Amino acid sequence: MEDTMPGTINELRSVIDRSWSAWNAALDRLTEAQWASLRDEQGWTIVDHIGHIANWERSVAYFLRGLPRHEALGVEEALYLKGDEDATNAAIQLQTRELSRDQMQAQARVDHADVLRLLESLDDDQLGLPYRHFLPDEPGDGDGPPAVKVIVNKTADHYVEHLRWLEALIRRA
Repeated sequence: MEDTMPGTINELRSVIDRSWSAWNAALDRLTEAQWASLRDEQGWTIVDHIGHIANWERSVAYFLRGLPRHEALGVEEALYLKGDEDATNAAIQLQTRELSRDQMQAQARVDHADVLRLLESLDDDQLGLPYRHFLPDEPGDGDGPPAVKVIVNKTADHYVEHLRWLEALIRRA
């Protein structure tokens, strides 16, 4: 995970591109047997993790558009606003668990490309704007983190987090 936040759109794109490439390279190295058999302690498959990443990345696109993030995640607003990420993630997993590997990877690519397109419309100064600037009607205290932190958290850092999970799972198998 990044120690310092990118200060420009170009730096942000570079961080996102590096971690996205590393995540996808790891997926490309998996054997068919690994795709079929690897599961974490909660029973999540690799496809479940791809769906999880895609939905959270979609929530970044919604955030940048000023749309409620819970809608991108496909969960009830009350669940999302409660702040229980484990419960939110379980609800996301239930939505995507029936999708095939190809369907989920295609959706992840679409969601990723959407975020990259939206970043092209931002300028460097907008990265420092607070969460509340993008979602002024969302309940909560204070202005929230800067936009760059929201973006990095559910893109670059998220890919790295799940890459570590995947590598650990492969080592244990």
